[in-house]
Amino acid sequence: MTEDETHESATARDSSAGARPDGGYLSVEDVPERAPTVNRSWRARIAENIPSKRRALKYAVAITVAVLWIVPFLGLFMASLRPLSEIIGGWWHLEGMTITFENYYRAWNYSTAPLGRALLNTFIVTIPAVLVVMLLGVMAAYPFARFEFPLKTALFFLILLIMAAPPELVAMGNYNALHEIGLFDTYMGLILIHIGWGLGWVVLFLRNYLLGIPEELEEAARIDGASRYQIFRTIILPLSTPALVSVAVIQFTWVWNAFFFPLVFMRSPELYLAPQVLPLMRGRVQVEWGVIAAGSIMTMAVPVILFVLLERYYKRGMVAAVAD
Repeated sequence: MTEDETHESATARDSSAGARPDGGYLSVEDVPERAPTVNRSWRARIAENIPSKRRALKYAVAITVAVLWIVPFLGLFMASLRPLSEIIGGWWHLEGMTITFENYYRAWNYSTAPLGRALLNTFIVTIPAVLVVMLLGVMAAYPFARFEFPLKTALFFLILLIMAAPPELVAMGNYNALHEIGLFDTYMGLILIHIGWGLGWVVLFLRNYLLGIPEELEEAARIDGASRYQIFRTIILPLSTPALVSVAVIQFTWVWNAFFFPLVFMRSPELYLAPQVLPLMRGRVQVEWGVIAAGSIMTMAVPVILFVLLERYYKRGMVAAVAD
C-alpha cells in the first residue's frame, strides 16, 4: 500500500469515528443521530433471525402452553360479558353478540352472597396475613443466613418438614385450638392460620436470598460502630426489597385464592371470603354461568393487577433467591 493510500484509509477511519480530515472533531450539530447501518439484504436478515430447530421446538411448546391457558380465560371473560342465552350454546359463537355488564352487577350485589362484601372480607384477611409474614419471615431468615446457634440445622429441617405437611393436617391441629381460645369463625383466627402456614416457605425463600448479600457490607458497618439492629434496618431490609416484593405477591395470591382454610374456619355468611362466595352463585333452577364468570373475573383481577404493578421487583427477587 502506497503512502497516499495509507493516508486516505486513515482519513476515512477518522471520518467514520467522528473526526474531521484536519484533525479536529465534528460539532454537535454535525454528529448523526443514528449509527451507520450495515448494508444487508432482507434475505440475509431473515436467515439470521430464523431460530434453530431446538429453539423452534421450545417456542412451539411455550406457545401451546400459553394457548391452553389463554383460551379458557377468554371463554370465562366472554361469558361474563354476555347473557346466558348467548353462551349456553358456546361462547365462541360471535354472531349477534350482545355486550352487557349485568352479570357483574348481579355478582357484586348477589342476594344470598354479595361479592362486594366478600371481596372486602378477603382484603381484611389477606393484607395482615401478607404484612406479618413478610416481617416475621425476614426476621427469622436473617439468623439462619448469618448466625451460628444450637439446633440451627434441626430447626431449619423442621421448617422444611412443616412445608411438606398437607393443609388438612394443619386444619386438624388448629380446629380445636381456635375453638378453645375463642378465635374460631373470626378474621383473626383465619389470619393466624395463614401466617403459620406461610411462614415456613417465606423463611426458606428469604434465607436463600440473604445468603447472596455480601457479608463485607455488614462488616464495614460494624467497623463504623453500627449495631446488629441498625445493620438489619439500614442494610438488610433495603437490599431485600426485591425478595420481599416476591414474597408479598406470592403470599397475597395464595391467601387471596385460598378456599380450604376459609371453608373450615369461617362459618358465618357475613364473614365469607370471595372463594367461598363464588360456588354460592350457581343458582337454584339453573347454573348462572354469566354471574359465576363475572365473579371469577373480579376475584382474579386483584392479584393479577398486583403482579403487573410489581413485576419488575418480583422477577429480581425470584431470580436472586433461586440462583443463590
